[in-house]
Amino acid sequence: MLQKSEKKLTKMRYHYANQEYIILNKCPHCNLDIHPTVENRYRFENKNFHIFILSLTCPSCRKDYFVVNNCEKSVDDRNRYLFTIPHYSLQNETLIQNTSKKFQNLYSQSVQAEIQGHDDIAFFGYIKSLEVLVKDIAIIEHPDSEDIVLFSSLIQCLEKFHSTNIHLFSKRLLEVLKNDYLHYQKGPEFAKYTGLVKDCIDYFLLYLELLQKTLPINIHRREKEA
Repeated sequence: MLQKSEKKLTKMRYHYANQEYIILNKCPHCNLDIHPTVENRYRFENKNFHIFILSLTCPSCRKDYFVVNNCEKSVDDRNRYLFTIPHYSLQNETLIQNTSKKFQNLYSQSVQAEIQGHDDIAFFGYIKSLEVLVKDIAIIEHPDSEDIVLFSSLIQCLEKFHSTNIHLFSKRLLEVLKNDYLHYQKGPEFAKYTGLVKDCIDYFLLYLELLQKTLPINIHRREKEA
């Protein structure tokens, strides 16, 4: 649901010198989807850990960065990636720049939690990110109802201020948003609902972008008609 020019931040396999690593698909400097080149590789190990650090160069902005992997044989792909230096920031993404700082902070932390494999934190973080985004949009569209928006739950806000859009979302998503804790209690399967919430966030990011483009036009039209 993101613009074609903006791909989601995700992990990907990267092969170098007969070794497979897990890196992020985007440059932490310029935010472009890239296939970096290796400038150097560093190896650190002891009895318990086998760590590789790749020094990578972005082919677009030409800046360097590090990716750290735990390459122990017992470590699966999910846990091989440790972190990137510098820390990746979503604030460079066009759609994210349109949002409030509170949303940016929550959403960025949720993405990082998911990348690190902290599915529980990511699940609730994405839901709270969605709530902030939905309420921010509702306040933009209905500034006189700010108190009502702020004191409503996420599902109440969707039903009252986004009733024309709510039919676009799956029944399962709405069930999750009505009682996220209940679905969390169901066990490991709760993680599959995260994708539904992320898709909903993508929708409202695009909705916000369109709203910000059309709002000045509508205000100008009303002023001329007054």
